Amino acid sequence: MGLVGNCTTVFASYHLNNLPGKSVVYLQDGKNQIIELNAWLKFVWVDYRLSWNASKYGGVTSIRFAGGENQIWRPDVLLYNSANEDFDATYKSNEVVYSTGEVNWVPPGIFRASCKMDITYFPFDDQLCHLKFGSWTYNGNALDLQIITEHGEEPAMDLSTYTPSGEWNLIKVPAVREVFYSKCCPEPYSTVTFYMLLRRRSIFYLFNIVFPSLLISLMTLVGFCLPAHDMSEKIGYQTTILLSICFFVTIVSEMTPPTSESVPLLGMFFSTLTLIVAVSTTFTITVLHFRYRHPYNTKMTPALRRFFLEWLPRMILMSPWQSRRRDSSGFSTPAESCQPPVDVNSVSDFQFGTFDSCGSMESLLNQTISSLRKERNTFEKLNLQRKIGDGILTKRSEAARLKKSRSATSRDTLSLHRLCASSASFRMRPNYQSGTSFIKCYSLILKRLKEVRQRSERMNVTQNEQEEWKFAALALDRLCLILFTFLIVSFMISVVISTPHFEWS
Repeated sequence: MGLVGNCTTVFASYHLNNLPGKSVVYLQDGKNQIIELNAWLKFVWVDYRLSWNASKYGGVTSIRFAGGENQIWRPDVLLYNSANEDFDATYKSNEVVYSTGEVNWVPPGIFRASCKMDITYFPFDDQLCHLKFGSWTYNGNALDLQIITEHGEEPAMDLSTYTPSGEWNLIKVPAVREVFYSKCCPEPYSTVTFYMLLRRRSIFYLFNIVFPSLLISLMTLVGFCLPAHDMSEKIGYQTTILLSICFFVTIVSEMTPPTSESVPLLGMFFSTLTLIVAVSTTFTITVLHFRYRHPYNTKMTPALRRFFLEWLPRMILMSPWQSRRRDSSGFSTPAESCQPPVDVNSVSDFQFGTFDSCGSMESLLNQTISSLRKERNTFEKLNLQRKIGDGILTKRSEAARLKKSRSATSRDTLSLHRLCASSASFRMRPNYQSGTSFIKCYSLILKRLKEVRQRSERMNVTQNEQEEWKFAALALDRLCLILFTFLIVSFMISVVISTPHFEWS
């Protein structure tokens, strides 16, 4: 049934509803930018050829025609931006015709429409989707689409039976009638477009993605508080955090549409977190590299020593290296560990196993040798003069006595050398008959002590240089903690400020 000679005006109104009387709006396939909603359309038009006098027909004021049989004319209004496989997803419901010639047609349907999404602020984004309806074959001169509105109201969807969605909040639903001209035809074409301003409910993303990722990023700072000597634990900890962030990045990439027009805020958030954690892992490796450097293959240059041991500790409110070395006995230099010289009179109390003086040993032995020589000469002269004066020895026997004494001294020296080599400690017992043996024994001790002192000095220097590298690693670790704390906190604040809104309800 068509229109002959007259223009039919069609009034269209849009009612969101879901059978049996509720409606739901949601993005079923947001990744592919498709919106799906359950709703019905309401078309009202007047066909003068379908009017009758109800009093002549037993008071019948309305009749119904089956929608699928095409018994009467109805407008071919379709959804222009439909993403449905059948394009027209409406159910062919009955048409209700009144005696005045007014025809009501309310076809329900599940509409799938394409919706270009702007994911810049995902998941704190607003999306503006639209449903554009128009006749497929009639131009504006044959079929004029109008929006039914109450007096004084703005054209909009009817939300009286709207059911809120769990993922989206419906903010505004304005309707606009538009007239456009096609290139093919000079006649105007009228369309009705219903806009839907949707705001995403972000609480799901906050508690399941954002907050866990923030917690993981804060755990990055804890890694700089771990002791630097736990190399495997420190690197493993940072690597685990990096893998966790990469896992969240994969989840976010699956949620967002694959578009290159804009980068989502959440994607930028995780990309920046990945970069921060990767850089923190690199700095952790650098700290461990400083911690395990050995002076035998790497020497700290004066510039590095001045920066890491003096300037950097003051910048990060740490005690400088020199003050720490003074406070700790383990950082003392070899010169600081030497004791004051021991008096020669205390030689009788000297024990090899307990004597630990470095600078006084040589002076002590020199004084001891000189003293023993004087004592030996004095005792020998006095003893020989006494024996000669008593007539016990002659001049010739005096020379023999000296020779015999020297031979005994040599034997004593050999025995004392053996004693010094086999004994770890001994007590000095000065005797004029065995002075030379003590001199040789002390010479051997002096030689060994010099070797021990040199070795001790080398060990102390090496240990001091190792402690310098350890302190440099500690200062660098503290610097990384401060820098990354400032960086992560600043990044979180910038993300919060850049979001247009937080939708908690």
